Parts: sequence; structure tokens; C-alpha cells
Amino acid sequence: MSTELLSALFKRRSEVETDGQAWESAPSQSSADASHLKDLEFGAPSALEWLQQLEQTPEEDMLAEALADGLAERRAALPAHMLPGVSEEDAERLRALVESLAKMQRQFAAERDGLAGTREDLERREQEVKKREEEIEAERQAQQQKQEARREYPQPKWLENIQGTINIGVVGNAGVGKSLLINKLRRVRPGGAGWAPVGVNETTREPTMYAFPGQRQVRLWDLPGSGTTAVPSETYVQDMGLRYFDKVLICTAGRFTCTEVTLREELQSHSVPYFMVRTKVDIDVWNNSEDNGADEKTTLQQIRDDLKTNHGVSSVYLVSSRDVEMYDMPALVKELFPGLKRQMDALAPTFCPSAPAWNEAWAMPVVFSSVLTGLQGRWYDAYHAVYLVQGTQAHVTLSQGQRAIVPLTESQGKVWWCSRWFVSEDHVSKARRLAELRWSPTLQGDQPLIWWWSD
Repeated sequence: MSTELLSALFKRRSEVETDGQAWESAPSQSSADASHLKDLEFGAPSALEWLQQLEQTPEEDMLAEALADGLAERRAALPAHMLPGVSEEDAERLRALVESLAKMQRQFAAERDGLAGTREDLERREQEVKKREEEIEAERQAQQQKQEARREYPQPKWLENIQGTINIGVVGNAGVGKSLLINKLRRVRPGGAGWAPVGVNETTREPTMYAFPGQRQVRLWDLPGSGTTAVPSETYVQDMGLRYFDKVLICTAGRFTCTEVTLREELQSHSVPYFMVRTKVDIDVWNNSEDNGADEKTTLQQIRDDLKTNHGVSSVYLVSSRDVEMYDMPALVKELFPGLKRQMDALAPTFCPSAPAWNEAWAMPVVFSSVLTGLQGRWYDAYHAVYLVQGTQAHVTLSQGQRAIVPLTESQGKVWWCSRWFVSEDHVSKARRLAELRWSPTLQGDQPLIWWWSD
């Protein structure tokens, strides 16, 4: 596919996702009956309680340690790009300089009037007084610049104390997948405590904070998109207080608009660390494979070339929030949290593969097949039952409130439901595009089960 055509497709897709509206309607009834639910053993805890009972994965443990390391470093020094106000230490330093100058001036006047000391001594004293006066003037100007900068870029009231916290802003228009990205970066399980609401329309009207589980001082902020009447792009950096964020993610699911490129330039001018993130690349990979027979590597390179040639974005992270271990998501996490990168660095002092924890079987990350990976998350069916898939289990909640836990079995490239219905990699690939998963029956008389993607 030519670069021009690909650019046009991305442009059209971005326009549809930005300007379109999603209207939810009742899904069409499946021809399947509810027999697949009748034999379940009910009495399970709620989905939230079930998720809380699950043990943390090694990846979650490692991320928690990296967050703690980063927070300790953050408390030691404020990033250079932020705008610290005039602190008590600053005011005290200026007072001490003024008092010191007054003392030096009195001593100089006494020596001069009493003709004490040589001419060289008096000249030296005079130079010391002038030097101290220059130090005071420089300190006053520095404090005045701090005050003026904070007046021009005030710290938002909703952004609490930045001294002892890490704040990462996530910027992007409706439909680009900000909320799901925030959930995945925090390793929050679908439906669990702190899960950010996900939707096609703009769900972010006001800046919303989502803290990391177990480390409340590390926060991701879901920020409303710019370029609207409510949030004009001209004052976006000031309105959102982006100079007070440790880092900023600029997200899109298609092309980066002029507004987002301008935002990048302004962040760069203020030395605010930023990351350009292209979401939903798994859908593009699938579409380009189905339509043009292109492999994954080719599609990813086409996306990079298009963003570089037509939008001036040479450094971009291509991610899929449904497959957090694929594409550039692992690299993005390591850049956001350098402590995690150091833990994985064989040359870093904190890397100790000989330690007992590194030799335990549980220390190795759990790797699921592509089929099982594609099932992770929350689904629902025509009977209003909700299916929350976590690992090799599915938590089921019926519309009447009954709850059950169903194990998922896997064999010969297929994942099975109650040993009667199955899905393969082809089923999961189609579900990515259509948000509809069809379980194929194996028994004569059974109808397909249909799930719809909820998140």
C-alpha cells in the first residue's frame, strides 16, 4: 500500500473517531439459548472481591518496586522543567544576604570614617560590598522570575502537592483509547478497583486522576482533549498545567493533528518530557493483513513512515492496550518508569539474578497463547451476563446477580468453554475488529455463543 493511500486512510479514520458519535443499542439476539449458563456452580464472590483475591503477578511486583524507587528519587529533587514557587528556603536565603550586606556596609563605613586599614584594604572591602549587592540583586531577580512564571503558568487547583508525587499526563481526543491505556499502564484488572471508565465518546470532561494500586503518590491523569470550545488549544498548556507534570503522553489512534504537533513543540520548548503514542495498532495490523496481505512488520513500518513523513513525528511508540506485552508497550513502560529499566539491566547494581527470588518458578512472567491473551478483559452477551476473563478463569455475573467462576481449558490451539464451545486464533482476530466474539459449538444442536467486548 502506498504511503499516500495509507496516510489518507489514517486521516479519514482519525476524523471519524474524533467527530463521530457512538450510539449504544441492544445487540441482536443470538440464536443460542442460555443452556451454557444453567449448569454453572453459583456462589462465587463479586468480581471485585474475586480480583482482590488473585495474587499479584511478578510483573506487578516488579512495577511496584520500580515505582517506589522512582518516588524516592522524585522526592530528592524537583524536575528542572517544573516551576517551583518561592519557598521558605528561598526567602530565608534572601534575608540572610540582606543582613550580611548591612553588616558589611557598617564595617566598611566604620573603617573608612576611622581611617583604619590601608587603602588596599578599603578597596577590597568596597569590592566585597559590591559583590554582595550583586548577589542580592540576582537572588531577587530569580525569585521575581519564579513568581512571574507561576503567574503565567499557574499550578491548577486540582493538581495537588507536586513535591512528593509523580504525575503523568495523558492527552488525546475522544476514541483514541486513553482510558484503557491508563488502566493497562497501572496493571489494573478489568472491573477492579480504580478501573477507569472506557468509552468511544469523550468520557473525560475534567482532569481525572488515577493512582497506582499500592502507590497512591504515583498518578496518571486523564486529561480532556484540546482544540475544543471548552479547552482551546492556544492555552492548553496553561489550562492543564502541563509544566507541572513529570511526563506527558500525547496519544492518537490515527494521525497526529496540527494541535497535537503544536502541543509537542510547546512541551519541547519548556523541556517537559513527552512521548508520542500511537494506539490500537493491533487493529491496523489485522486490517492490513486481511485487505492487503501485509505482515505485521510491514504494517508497523508503514505507520512509522507515514507519521514521520506527513506529520513530522520521528519518534513514536506503537502500542496495543489489549496486548500489553506486544509492540512498543514494554519499552514505553520502561521509559516512563526508569526504575523498572534498571531492575532489568544486567549491569545495574539492583539486578541480582543469583538471588533466590530470581530462581523461583513464579518469578518468571506468565505467558499466555495468542488466543487466551485475546480473551482477557470484560465481555457481555445477549442475556446481559458479564464475563470477566482473567488468566485461565472467567468470572460470570448473571443479570439476576448470580455469580460463578468457570475455568478455561486450552488444547490444540483452541480455548474451550465448558468443553462444548471453542474459539481459535481466527475467532479472536475477528473479534478485535468487530468487538464480537463467536464461540463455535462442537455438539450437534448447540448454537454459537456470542460475546460482545465491553471495555
